[in-house]
Amino acid sequence: MEQKRSYIRDSIPTTWNGHMRFAEWLVHRKQPRVIVELGVDYGFSTYSFALANIGDIYAIDWFIGDVHTGYRDTRKDVKKNLRELELNNVHLMALSFEDALKQWTLPIDILHIDGLHTYDAVKNDYTQWSSFLSNGGVILMHDTCIEWFGVKDFFNEVPVTKLNFANSCGLGVITTDVELLNEIRVTFAELLDPRY
Repeated sequence: MEQKRSYIRDSIPTTWNGHMRFAEWLVHRKQPRVIVELGVDYGFSTYSFALANIGDIYAIDWFIGDVHTGYRDTRKDVKKNLRELELNNVHLMALSFEDALKQWTLPIDILHIDGLHTYDAVKNDYTQWSSFLSNGGVILMHDTCIEWFGVKDFFNEVPVTKLNFANSCGLGVITTDVELLNEIRVTFAELLDPRY
């Protein structure tokens, strides 16, 4: 397992690197059946969720990039890394989020929103996909500490109890599971933004 972690940390370009420990912890704690990744890029977060081999990860991306990540096709790299890491619980869906939504039926235990980071795009992703969230499910939003991204503004406006990791560009955590939020506060206190 440590060899796979090292491969991911050393080989995959990302701004998500400081959240790997939390992703693994969350998967072990929640025992999810379904994790949905909206935005894959090179796959760092996808691999981090998949390491525990618990549940299925649906990694949705149209693999052409966007104005924030740059325009490039990362699908071949992601497929290569999945083979190298022997992660068989990841299902790549090369679709827009809207097209994937049209065929989606499963309850989602962990939803990671990391697509286009404009306010309207994040709000749309949250509004449409959160309707599939299972009872006590978790929504994560990456880049909540970047001033010029709309994700920060939208995350701050969501009127629920939430936490925000201050490292690796920020990772917002939204859930109705109060016990889980309290455990995160204790376990990851040094990484959390005290304003939440």
